[in-house]
Amino acid sequence: MTTSITLVTAYFDIGRSQWTSQNGFAPRIERTTDNYMTWFSNLAQLENSMVIFTSPDLKPRIEEIRRGKSTTIVTLDFNKKFHHIRSRIASIQSDVTFKLRTPIEQRGNPEYLSADYVLLCNLKTYFVNQAIRQGVIKDDMAAWIDFGYCRDTDTTNGIKKWSWPFNKEKMHLFTIRRGLKLETLESVFNCMSSNRVYIIGGVLVGTLEKWQEFYRLVWCCQKKVLRENIVDDDQGIFLMCYYYRPDMIKLNYLGKNKWFDLFKCKGKRTIRTFSHRMRILCLHK
Repeated sequence: MTTSITLVTAYFDIGRSQWTSQNGFAPRIERTTDNYMTWFSNLAQLENSMVIFTSPDLKPRIEEIRRGKSTTIVTLDFNKKFHHIRSRIASIQSDVTFKLRTPIEQRGNPEYLSADYVLLCNLKTYFVNQAIRQGVIKDDMAAWIDFGYCRDTDTTNGIKKWSWPFNKEKMHLFTIRRGLKLETLESVFNCMSSNRVYIIGGVLVGTLEKWQEFYRLVWCCQKKVLRENIVDDDQGIFLMCYYYRPDMIKLNYLGKNKWFDLFKCKGKRTIRTFSHRMRILCLHK
C-alpha cells in the first residue's frame, strides 16, 4: 500500500556562484541561485505537499514557482542562527592536522573549503525534524529531497504525485555503489577522507517517527566527528549512521553512479521503470 509523502527541502545562497577553480575549488562545481531555481521548478511540479526552508528574500520567488500547490515556506537567517557551529566547522577546515589527513586530490571539494556547505548538508535531518515539531507535515511519511535534485524535467519520470510503499519500519537511504562494508569506525573515516561515495545525501525517506529517531542518531554522529576534529558532508555522516545502526536503515540501490534515478527506481510502475529495475537486478548496474 502506498502512502502520501510530504517533501521537505531547503535553499540558502551560500555563495556557490564563486566556487571557481580560480578560488581554489574543483572545476565545474559553481552554481548560481538562478540555476537552483530552474532545477527546483522541475521538482516543484510534483503535487506532493512541500515544506521549504529558505531566506526571507527568496520566499516570494519560491512561492511563485509553487503557486497553487500545498506549500509551507519557513524563513530564517541562516548566518545568524547557525553562527556558532559554522565557526567550529571553519576552524576545523583551517586546521593543519585536518588538511594533512585530506588527500591532495580531494582538497578542492567544498566539504574541505566551505563551512557553509558542510553546515547546510548537515542540517537536512534538522530541517525535517523542525517541520515535524512545527506540525506542518500532515502525511505519515516525509522525504528530504535536495532543492536542486531534478536537473531536468525527465528526472521526475512523468510522475504527478509521488508515492511508494516504503517499509515503515526503516529509515530509507539511497546508494549508487555496491559492496558497502564498514567493519570498523576507522573504515568510516577512511571513506570520509577519500570521498568514496556510497550513500547519497540528496534523498532520505521515512515515517515521522523514524525521522525523529534518525535525527538523534545523526546528531550523535555529528558530535563524534567534531570531537575527532573532522568535518564532512552528509554522505560521510550517513555512512557513520549506517555503521552504528544498520538495523534502522534500509539501503536502496539506484544503480551505479545513478545519483538522480530516484523516481525511476521508486516511481510509478510502468514498463520503463520495470525495465530499469530489472537492469539493476540482472546486470548488477
